Amino acid sequence: MWQEIIYPVAFVLLVLLPAPLLGSYMYRVFEGKSRWLAPVERATLACCGTDGREQDWKSYALSLLAFNGAGFGLLFLILMAQGLLPLNPQQLPGLSWQLAFNTAVSFMTNTNWQAYSGEASLSYFSQMVGLTTQNFVSAATGATVAVALFRGLSRQQTIYLGNFWQDLVRFCLYVLLPMALIMALLLVWQGVPQSLSAYLPFHALEGQEQLLPLGPAASQIAIKQLGSNGGGFFGVNSAHPFENPTALSNWLEMVALLTIPAALVCTLGRYVKDSGHGRAILSAMTLLFVMGLGLSVYQELQPDPALAQLTTQAGNWEGKESRFGPVLSSIWEVATTSASNGSVNAMHDSFTPLGGMVGMINMLLGEVIFGGVGAGIYGMMLFVLLTVFLCGLMVGRTPTYLGKRLGITEMKWVVASMLVMPVGVLVIGGVTLLMPDAATIMGHDGPHGLSRLIYNYASAAGNNGSAFGGFAAADNWQCVAIGLAMLLGRFGYIIPVLAIAGQLSRASQQDAGEGDFPIRGPLFITLLIITVLLIGGLSFLPVLALGPVAEHLLILGAL
Repeated sequence: MWQEIIYPVAFVLLVLLPAPLLGSYMYRVFEGKSRWLAPVERATLACCGTDGREQDWKSYALSLLAFNGAGFGLLFLILMAQGLLPLNPQQLPGLSWQLAFNTAVSFMTNTNWQAYSGEASLSYFSQMVGLTTQNFVSAATGATVAVALFRGLSRQQTIYLGNFWQDLVRFCLYVLLPMALIMALLLVWQGVPQSLSAYLPFHALEGQEQLLPLGPAASQIAIKQLGSNGGGFFGVNSAHPFENPTALSNWLEMVALLTIPAALVCTLGRYVKDSGHGRAILSAMTLLFVMGLGLSVYQELQPDPALAQLTTQAGNWEGKESRFGPVLSSIWEVATTSASNGSVNAMHDSFTPLGGMVGMINMLLGEVIFGGVGAGIYGMMLFVLLTVFLCGLMVGRTPTYLGKRLGITEMKWVVASMLVMPVGVLVIGGVTLLMPDAATIMGHDGPHGLSRLIYNYASAAGNNGSAFGGFAAADNWQCVAIGLAMLLGRFGYIIPVLAIAGQLSRASQQDAGEGDFPIRGPLFITLLIITVLLIGGLSFLPVLALGPVAEHLLILGAL
């Protein structure tokens, strides 16, 4: 099949080709060199009560935490009081406090995990004012942290990393809003609803009356893809024909998953004045992506052994839209789990065990293969620092990165961040296995049940938001536990990254020497990939062996 080669190649090219241009544009935006909406920017900053003075890493972090805390509180109240608020034509009641807590944490942390069905649970007000707003500002929060780190790497002998409020406003105003507006118009053109009308009753083919859900979907879908959010307007996300009606809309939404995360790697190159280093990191991300994509496409094109006697159809079509098929569904699965996006155009629970494991591994590595907006590059930078540090020790030299020495303080923060995913998945998720109704919550008592648990907590701690179906995500304990995993996965990285940025910004920069570890070229790319796979994935080999690998072996045994 030509599709299995042409489609993946076309997708990678569509993601990478605009990255340098968009990355340069974002550099100019953050540094105030592109201000075509300057009056709006000044008015917005005045409303925020800030004069744009630069902050050290602690003030930057406090502003970030205060803003996100306020966003969580407001969204929590909106969801609880939904039944009393306007733009609720279906008269939907407010959510329980557990579900409201889970949803508010989810959208505030850029996870967009959904333990509810959008069209059956949330009003238009909640979707527009609550969720869509958080889609913008949570994505912008990740970008501000990445830029603060870039400044910490590029500056010397200073404590200042920029101003959080200014960075937040600029990214929303100059990057997210224009791109989301264009994307929303394209989606409306393709048939995605953008309406405030009540749901329309109609008679189905068998005569029963049903409701056709409408709503302001296009505006939320645009930013859910561009902002690496992923939360769908409708329950089945981009597998719903109203969210993703055509082949063109599928490609638009799929490419948008990785557009900004890939471009931010080029923004790093502009900040540190070493575009070759940025290209090396982007190459490592792309190679990891291609390896996962190759395995997923291969697995999903294998015939389903349970249907071998009934059909000659090649490939695993269970849980997939017939208009997309195994190849496009696999590209989306790998892209969305690489991007901490979490949107889906197929049911990941129906993928083959090893095909589903690819998405699982992408999240367990810490969402560093492109990753979310900002979160992907600052997560990968932690592995870059670790790679440089380990290689420096192996050759007996003081490790330096971009002319700055890496000391014990920076590495303590790096190691602390490496514990986030194991604690979020193995500790918080492992509590569920100790419960007497664990099999009921997972919906399966075999390896597939464990795979569901691993995937869903990896999704929460990795701030992804996708899920294996059949897991009782709306259970009261799961709402709270998954919420805690999402908080840990977000701020367990943000605080160490900002602390490292503050530490490096104070250091003086030395000229590169001949004995310094090269941070570009095949050697660096290879060692970075090895570090990501070994350090990022080593903790999860046992549970992967007991989950998807064991399930795959059971299927082979059944043959």
